[in-house]
Amino acid sequence: MSGTALTRRALMRLLGASALSALPASARAMGGAQLARPPAAGGLLQVGLVVCPDYGRENLLEALRAGWRASGPPDVRGRRVVLKPNIADHAPDKPIQTDPRLVEALVLHLKALGAREIVLAEGPPHNRDTELLFRQTGFEALAERQGVALIDLNYDDFRPVRNANPRASLREFHVPATVLSADVLISVAKMKTHRFAGVTLSLKNMFGILPGTKYGWPKNILHWNGIPQSICDINGTIKSHFSIIDGVVGMEGYGPLLGTARKAGVLVMGANALATDATAARVMGLDPERVDYMSMAQRAGLGSLRRQDIAVAGPKVEQVRTDFALDAEFAYLRAPKN
Repeated sequence: MSGTALTRRALMRLLGASALSALPASARAMGGAQLARPPAAGGLLQVGLVVCPDYGRENLLEALRAGWRASGPPDVRGRRVVLKPNIADHAPDKPIQTDPRLVEALVLHLKALGAREIVLAEGPPHNRDTELLFRQTGFEALAERQGVALIDLNYDDFRPVRNANPRASLREFHVPATVLSADVLISVAKMKTHRFAGVTLSLKNMFGILPGTKYGWPKNILHWNGIPQSICDINGTIKSHFSIIDGVVGMEGYGPLLGTARKAGVLVMGANALATDATAARVMGLDPERVDYMSMAQRAGLGSLRRQDIAVAGPKVEQVRTDFALDAEFAYLRAPKN
C-alpha cells in the first residue's frame, strides 16, 4: 500500500481477516462450532417480515403482533424483559434512533403478554450526557408514561464475563448488571447504513450494551479490536433472545448519524439475530454475504444468512425491497436484482 491511503473498505476487510484468524483453528475448520447457536435440528430460522406504513399506534401494534406470532418469539410471561433500542445520538431532522413510538408500542405488547417487568436500556456511544439524550429523543417521557425503568448502561454496575471465543484478544467483557439480570433481552435496532461496518442492524446494535466507562466513547476499544471481531464476540457471548428492526423509516447514505431518511415501511423480527439481519439487509438491497461481519458471524456459528436456512413469514423480500443509498466505499454490498 506504498503511498496509498487505506480506505475504510480496505480497513474493514483487513480487520475482518484478522478477526477470523483469532477464532480457534477447530472453529475455523468447522464453521466456528465453538461459538455455535444453530437452529433446532431439522428446523428453519423463523423471521417475520411485516409491512408497517407509519408510526401510528394501531399500525405498530398490529405489525408487532403479526411479526411476533410468525417468528418464534420468547415466552415473556412473568419475566424481566430488557429492551435495547439504538439511541446513538439525536438530531431532530435525522432518523438516528429507534423510533420511540415503536418502542412504546412494544412495551404495550409485552405488557399484554404478561411480562413481569420491562426495562429500557442503552449505552449511547457518542453523547455522554445520556439524561439529555433520553429527554431529547422522547425516551424519558415514554418511560414515565409507561412506568418502566430507563437505564444508562454506560454508568451501570458491571461484572466481567469470559469471552466465549477463547482465542479473542478481549478475554472478557464487562457486562452491565441490567443486561445480566434480564430473563429476556430484545435488541430493538434501527435499519441504517454505517460508515465503518456498511450496515447496522440488530447484531451491531449490541455494541451499545457495553459501558462507555470501560470501553470509551464511541466504544473505542471495540473499534480498535476490529468491528467484525467485536460484533461476533459480543453476540457469541451475550445472548439476545429476540431482535426487532425498525425499518419503517431508516437511514441511508453516510450513516449511522449523518445519512438521510429512507422509508422502507417494514418491521423485521426473529429469534436469530443473524437471520433477522440478513433478511433486513436484503430488504435494503444489500447482499448479506458481502457484509464482512455477517459472513464472519455465519462462520463463527451464530446462525445463518443463507436464504435456504431462513423461513420468512410475510411478503417476499423482493416485494418490499427498497434500495438504500450506499457510501461509495460500500457500493460492493449492493445485491443484484433478480
